[in-house]
Amino acid sequence: MGKFRHNQSLMMILLVLLLAVSGRGQAHSVRGQEINGACVCEVDSKVWAFPTAKYDDMTELLQNCNDSLQHLHRQTETSTKTMPEMEVKLKNMTERLEKYQYLNTQGLYNALHLKQLSQEIQQLHDIMSNVQTSKGEAQQILTELQKFQEDVNKMYKKNIFNLETMREKLRSLGNRVQTCRTIPQDFRNSCSQRMMRNISAPVVTKLNPFSSSFIAGAWGHDINSDGEEIYWIQPLANTHRLGITVRFYQAYEDFMAGKNHRDETLVNSYTHANAIQGPGTIVYKGVVYYQCYNTPELCAFDLKTKQFQRLALPDAGFNNKFPYCYYNCLDWTDINLSADDKGLWVIYATEANHGNLVVSRVDTEDFSITHTWKTRLFKRSVTNAFMVCGVLYATRFINTYKEEVFYAFDTTTGAEDNTLSLSMEKVAAGVANLNYNPTDTKLYMYNGGYMIAYQASF
Repeated sequence: MGKFRHNQSLMMILLVLLLAVSGRGQAHSVRGQEINGACVCEVDSKVWAFPTAKYDDMTELLQNCNDSLQHLHRQTETSTKTMPEMEVKLKNMTERLEKYQYLNTQGLYNALHLKQLSQEIQQLHDIMSNVQTSKGEAQQILTELQKFQEDVNKMYKKNIFNLETMREKLRSLGNRVQTCRTIPQDFRNSCSQRMMRNISAPVVTKLNPFSSSFIAGAWGHDINSDGEEIYWIQPLANTHRLGITVRFYQAYEDFMAGKNHRDETLVNSYTHANAIQGPGTIVYKGVVYYQCYNTPELCAFDLKTKQFQRLALPDAGFNNKFPYCYYNCLDWTDINLSADDKGLWVIYATEANHGNLVVSRVDTEDFSITHTWKTRLFKRSVTNAFMVCGVLYATRFINTYKEEVFYAFDTTTGAEDNTLSLSMEKVAAGVANLNYNPTDTKLYMYNGGYMIAYQASF
């Protein structure tokens, strides 16, 4: 009897152990049998086996959690360090964007003034009505203007429109009207091919004869009204803004040797109304053309008669409103002149064209603007622009020693091309002036005080 009670006690202990070690608190029953008066049972040892797999899983989970916390801690530390830098960049970007706030206040993103749009359409229609031509293009433009006016009339009723789309369509039609208008035969270019295909390495690289401190200015080559060949240099003093003197050489050899020059002083003061402002100067057929001091006007000084003429550029930006830029803007480059095959052009930007490049043809006989084309290229996004064979070209900054012609606008067809890649070697970052001479088909660059010339190929 005592032996049986002892066996019962062993069985109870085994059951308790089984309950204690079984997974999730579940009990396991074990069958036994009596052998020789004793209870004998087989117990699976796995019941007591340590849950290694679960332990490993839990350990891995804990390790991953720890790694995630450490990664989050590193990110927090990095954010703490970079946050001040980001705040400075945000502040700098905000200050830079404030310059263009006028684009919003002037109506780029506001409601379209339909009445003003109708007036502009009517002006284009009046111009086309006076065009004495039977070309199909002229009739097509008139048809499109009429359709455009009908669309605007519908907008008055529905008050639904896309501002930028309408303005772009008006700009395109305006350019086509300019191209369709009659241009005097002596203005038509004689280029066998309109587009430049290549620009050579520099064929002339020479420091200006005044001083290395004259980092802004212009230079070039001209054939005057008497058929005399001259090379000219126009330096800017007074914070690289103003000039009163142009230097001339009668021969290329004299220019290279820096001798036998003649200095022409236009006015006696840098603040004279006819003083030169900015590096946009060009000498064309014996006349010096440039931006007049502190105004959006062109000045013309005849080297033979010593007489001045002035021409206003309506709405043209000036005094660093629309200068040429790369990382930093080049001051006083709002307005520049360019000459090509028997034609004089002025390049600038206006608020009405949202700061994009505008090019106008200048009639040198009566000194007036006859044609104006509007592009979609923001002037502050380019480093300089010039005309060749009636085509406007724009350059951009690649690095300190390399410039690239990347954009062209053809005034004859109205076509724009931003896929060009014509490299130009240089010696400094800023390009103060870049102009073309159709006589020798060379490009003349004033670059950080250096005078550089390139051969253009077509």
